[in-house]
Amino acid sequence: MDKANTYVVQKRLDYKPAAYTCTDVSLTFDLDEQRTVVKSVAHYKRLSTDESAPLELDGDELELLSVSLNGAGCNYTETLGGLTIQGVPAEFELTIENAISPINNRELMGLYKSNGVFCTQCEPQGFRRITYFLDRPDVLAKYKVTIFAPQQGVGVLLSNGNLIEEGTAQNRRFTVWEDPFPKPSYLFALVAGTFDVVKDEYTTATGNRVSLELYVDKGNYERGLWAMQSIKTAMKWDETRFNLSYDLHNFKVVAVDFFNQGAMENKSLNIFNSIYVLVNPESATDNAFYNVESVIGHEYFHNYTGDRVTLRDWFQLSLKESLTVFRDQEFSSDVASRTLTRLGAINIIRSNQFAEDASPMSHPVRPEEVMEMNNFYTVTIYDKGAEVIRMIHTLIGEERFKQGLALYLKRYDGQAVTIDDFIHCMQEVSGHSFAQFMNWYTQDGTPKLQAVWTYDKSAGKLKLTLRQHTNPTLKQKEKQPFEMPIRLNFIAKDGSELLAPEQQGNEVIVFNAAEQDYIFSVPEDSLPVVLRDFSAPVKFEGPYKPQDYKHMLSYSSDAFIKVNSAVQLTNLYVRENLKHFESQGAALESKYGDPQDLIESYTILLDTLSADTDLFMLNEALKLPTLQALMENFDQVNLDALHQIRCALELKLALALQDKVESLCSAIKPDKVAYSVKDMGRRAVRNTLRHLNAVALRHRNAEQAVQFVADNYRQAGNMTDRLAALTDAVHLDLACKTELLSLFEQTWHNDALVMDNFFRVQATAPYEGTVAQVKQLMSHPCYDDSNPNRIRALPGAMALANPVALHSRDGSGYNLLCEVVKQLNSVNPHVGARILSPLLSFKRFDTERQAMIKERLTELKNLPNLSRSIFEKVTAALS
Repeated sequence: MDKANTYVVQKRLDYKPAAYTCTDVSLTFDLDEQRTVVKSVAHYKRLSTDESAPLELDGDELELLSVSLNGAGCNYTETLGGLTIQGVPAEFELTIENAISPINNRELMGLYKSNGVFCTQCEPQGFRRITYFLDRPDVLAKYKVTIFAPQQGVGVLLSNGNLIEEGTAQNRRFTVWEDPFPKPSYLFALVAGTFDVVKDEYTTATGNRVSLELYVDKGNYERGLWAMQSIKTAMKWDETRFNLSYDLHNFKVVAVDFFNQGAMENKSLNIFNSIYVLVNPESATDNAFYNVESVIGHEYFHNYTGDRVTLRDWFQLSLKESLTVFRDQEFSSDVASRTLTRLGAINIIRSNQFAEDASPMSHPVRPEEVMEMNNFYTVTIYDKGAEVIRMIHTLIGEERFKQGLALYLKRYDGQAVTIDDFIHCMQEVSGHSFAQFMNWYTQDGTPKLQAVWTYDKSAGKLKLTLRQHTNPTLKQKEKQPFEMPIRLNFIAKDGSELLAPEQQGNEVIVFNAAEQDYIFSVPEDSLPVVLRDFSAPVKFEGPYKPQDYKHMLSYSSDAFIKVNSAVQLTNLYVRENLKHFESQGAALESKYGDPQDLIESYTILLDTLSADTDLFMLNEALKLPTLQALMENFDQVNLDALHQIRCALELKLALALQDKVESLCSAIKPDKVAYSVKDMGRRAVRNTLRHLNAVALRHRNAEQAVQFVADNYRQAGNMTDRLAALTDAVHLDLACKTELLSLFEQTWHNDALVMDNFFRVQATAPYEGTVAQVKQLMSHPCYDDSNPNRIRALPGAMALANPVALHSRDGSGYNLLCEVVKQLNSVNPHVGARILSPLLSFKRFDTERQAMIKERLTELKNLPNLSRSIFEKVTAALS
């Protein structure tokens, strides 16, 4: 069957309001892992003027038991995608009973049972796998939920809202929950299982005493304490920064190990992937602690930006996600580190998001058409969208932004709205016209920003010319100029930073034309520093020379400019050697020139290290760009050359700096083994320096490298240092790697989350032989191919974070990945579609790799019963 005749593309402009709405729904669940019976009693009202309009409900893989309308029979028809009921009155009560099988729901959408826990995931369209309903975000209803379960083995029965009754009936336990706030079906949640509970409370600024409950697997109470602290930190921050207090008397978080997403913001009952809840210094890295706090904040902040005000349709997904990502980034910036948070966000844009913009799945922040909505939970929607929100904040300022957000939440409380509604609120409070700015929402692709300048000595003025251009994309051949805020200052010859009088104390200039000139009265030899803080998500080119980058690295106060200067010096070196490689071949490997500019820059950074140094900036500046990031500098990718040049560059830097690096490895000492932001920075820098030292030692004396890395592993007092040493052993292919992997496995084989690190370290080793290792590890007793976390840690990590292995010249990486995707197609196609993404831009590679990838994608396309998720991506790549 031609899949194109089966799967329908939905278009944003085809949106139509629902003919009916549901105001109240009462759900009763009689839980059984094999056959759960769901009873829905829903109150519907007609919205359409067409009195003959049928009620069309969504449903997927449901066993229908009975249907009644106002207590009597009715005229209904089961369809492929749901249930149609004819001849309904203007207002009525509809009762439906159906059965589902949670234990057989391996797609993990709807109600499923895994690892002994009943759990739901309803965003975006999972509720239709629970019962027949108007499963669309613009239908908001009040929910009352009754849950029946066996008295043994299911100690906790949870749903949204407030607990109003509990007890036993007919030898089964039950609870009744009522949510006073109308919500769309995608925010419905149910959890039933046995847990340890971390309890606390928080009193809001309005005097509301909120009961806090965090549910974790038995034995993990201590590992949930940081997440509980993070909840309270997030609640306090949202009150302080945006004057938003929690609105119910309880807030519940449940951690589960089987979950497709990172977390889900269901009203008052957040469900989290356990990787974003369970941490302690022995089992989790500093980054894990930071991520727990960030993701806890993100889901909590959705209470207003997503729950209280929700989406009209799924094309508006960025409305809730990008706004909330911006809010969680500001939260992490305020309570952890602004430098760490900002540089991390920028890295995602300049690697993953730029790659997505250049792929066949490129789409605007507000997509115009969708085949499978799960495919659009992307870095474009979330992360580029957050950059768009940040530009709004930059253009109108903090106070106007807070006023606009307050107006938006007040005006649309309890409603399902659009991106345009949000923008109108920002425009209303600021007076700034966002008409042209909307191009960020409607146009896909990455704009290219170019700057050139000249200096008129007689006038004492510098003329800065900015130009922008966005390449045509598959569905948009012509692009209009974007409005973008450009943060700009100048660095004088003596290193002092200044603003021109024309800037009137404001470093932001607004650029909204294809080309625009700006005149500034600054001293001669002043260096324009363009795009401070990465103020717009663009690819930037300027006529900077190596000495300019070193000048900015030494004197700029902006962390991004400093790090970017080091990155651009790396890019210059890579481009120059790539020319030699392509003209003379791999034999030139030993003849690469010394990266003198980089060596001098690193020396400046290390020599000026002091108690005042921003360690997160230093760490990012000292790390070479990843291979994936380097690939995004080229439309056509010479993967073998880039990998070889990067390895050679790292070795030359390590050898040139070894004495300084070795000394600092001993000098930098964190205060404690436990997590703190301050010690996180110290450990990050020390482990980066340790890596450089190991690279140098491996070249000069392999036995010393083995001893150095093995000692780092054995002396580690926390998972951050232990995992850094293990990664060095495996990725540098040291003789101690087998022993250290064995030690790690012996210690942590009973902890699935920690074992994900065991898999991930090996899956990301930058060697073609890694493919065979990944295949072997897929038979490891700790690997579970039904668990998304395990898939992401092993074949997913190879696919998404190891281009050397994925693009092995013998095609083994493609073969393995596509075999995994084939298996996931019938089980969990959403996860399969996500890890397939790196193959979609196959036309960027050499002809041999193109042919192999195309053959594998064609095989996938011809699979019988190919899922919509995978079909959409494969056909986009092949078309």
